[in-house]
Amino acid sequence: MTYTTKGPVRGSCGHNHRTIATACKCMQRDQSGCRSQGGYSDREVVRADGEELTEDEFLAMEHHWYDEWRF
Repeated sequence: MTYTTKGPVRGSCGHNHRTIATACKCMQRDQSGCRSQGGYSDREVVRADGEELTEDEFLAMEHHWYDEWRF
C-alpha cells in the first residue's frame, strides 16, 4: 500500500509514499511552503489506489501527529 497527498486546488504531490508517516511529512512540507508565501495548503493524505483510508490507517496518522507534536 502507498499513500500520496492531494487537494482540490493544490493537486497531488506526485509521490507514492510507502508509509503514512512519510506522506504526513510531505503534507507538512507543503503546508509550510504555502504558509511562508501567505497562503495555505488544501492537501490531505490519501491512499494512492483511490480507496478510502481504513480505521487502522486513520489511527496510524493520529499516532504520527501525536509523536510529532507531543512535548
